[in-house]
Amino acid sequence: MRIRVVDALPDGVAEDWRGRSAKKKFRVTAALVDRFAALSEDSSPLHVSDAAARSLGFQGRVVHGLLLASLVSGLVGTELPGERGVLQNVDLAFRNPCYLDDEVTAQVWVADVIESVRTLIVKVRVEREDGTLLVTGTFRSGLRERA
Repeated sequence: MRIRVVDALPDGVAEDWRGRSAKKKFRVTAALVDRFAALSEDSSPLHVSDAAARSLGFQGRVVHGLLLASLVSGLVGTELPGERGVLQNVDLAFRNPCYLDDEVTAQVWVADVIESVRTLIVKVRVEREDGTLLVTGTFRSGLRERA
């Protein structure tokens, strides 16, 4: 596959992107966390042992922050900007722990467009169903031109 780079977005394209958003709800199951722990080789007791997590003052096993980030990445890669996006930078803050069986909503929206380098500034927010803020941050995604 060949990616063609152009100098800037065509007139009006920035306004087409600005303000677009996408949202997805998902439940974080023990099976999902176990698969992520195996894939990432992060078997910290905080993530894999309920007793160990409780001994550290948590309510139970804590979901990997990067598991939440990867689910957001999937939303960015499939919906906003989707197949035209090329991830350039990720800056996330993990605000509160996420626990097994939490239902969370990931929301992303285009906050700005840097036309000269064909880059979208995508804001991220992940919250638990009770409204507790789990993750905030920013993704930068380049836009490649369709072949």
